[in-house]
Amino acid sequence: MEALKNKTAFITGAAGGIGLGMARTFAKAGMNVVISDIQKHQLPVAEAELRAITDNVIALAIDSTNRDSLKQAAARIEQSFGALHVLCNNAGIGGGDKILDTTDKKWRGVMEVNFYGPLNGINQFLPGMLEHGEAGHIVNTSSFSGIQGHGHQSAYGSSKFALVGLSEYLRNDLAGTHIGVSVLCPHVVDTPIIQNLQQKVDEKISTLIADMAVPADTVGQQVMNAILTDEFYIFCDGTHTRKMLEQRCADLLAALDRQF
Repeated sequence: MEALKNKTAFITGAAGGIGLGMARTFAKAGMNVVISDIQKHQLPVAEAELRAITDNVIALAIDSTNRDSLKQAAARIEQSFGALHVLCNNAGIGGGDKILDTTDKKWRGVMEVNFYGPLNGINQFLPGMLEHGEAGHIVNTSSFSGIQGHGHQSAYGSSKFALVGLSEYLRNDLAGTHIGVSVLCPHVVDTPIIQNLQQKVDEKISTLIADMAVPADTVGQQVMNAILTDEFYIFCDGTHTRKMLEQRCADLLAALDRQF
């Protein structure tokens, strides 16, 4: 996309964290911003913060796992702003331990939000984005845990791997159209998920996490840059992430070399 001013964005999971960081960035760029979240008590606070930037804001209590709820959101967006140009499937939850220590309920709950939520958003909004013919973009919020499995957050990481795959196939499907696709793969961002993680680890690891954490508004700017330049993979730091990515690529190539 060449310009975002006066375009409309819909962001799920935007009452705080990365979603709100995106919303602030988009609002400052002159976009119409529609935020949604299931955290009803946090939505008015986020809406008020955004209204200090622009009047073109709507906050909706939406559950991205509920397709009827998303259908209602689509109707409200069209009524208020017309065409949707940027869809950010950002809502997500953490969860999972070692595989055998993660309950079936937890597995299914995490997949429902982190994978099927974005899929619901795509199915609801993409047909209209294709039909109106204007430049658009879809951003799916995955994680670096969806690029490399590390630690023991089995359900969360697996759901994010699935979302990276969904995004890659969506990119294939939309090649040659006016709709771009990005997948956001942050490592450590200052969000409620990371704050909860810090409470579960020892002080040394908690301090390391704090040192690595990227501000949510920085991520919002990186997302906007990716939309404007049609960048597919979005990473949020070039140090820790690079080292882990280089090691993963080295492991893959080493395995290939051993076999052939």
